Amino acid sequence: MEMARKPGQSQATSAIPTRFSKPELARMDRARNLLGLPSRSALIREAVLARLGEIEETKVIELRDMTIDEAIRLIDRYLKGHPGRHYVSDVSEELGIELKVAFEAADRLISRGRARVGRE
Repeated sequence: MEMARKPGQSQATSAIPTRFSKPELARMDRARNLLGLPSRSALIREAVLARLGEIEETKVIELRDMTIDEAIRLIDRYLKGHPGRHYVSDVSEELGIELKVAFEAADRLISRGRARVGRE
């Protein structure tokens, strides 16, 4: 259901009906009072927006299934486009390569002279 804008609102809002048990409502009322919020809706909105912020800040790494040869090509291309010192774990995360495969690919790139081990 689309709701009309209230004065000061920058975007239209929508209502989302949600059911809670009596014990959950009692907990919500205690929390709402502790936080000084005007309504259950305000508490729910604040809680959902806080949880969304946590989710959005969480980095999810999606690993792709690939052979060592595919990983070698991908890492080699990455290093050419991003010169400098890199940790294998960071490259693995950036490219979505399983860590074991990334380390094997890095070892092969080093042995072929297309990458080198950096020391600090």
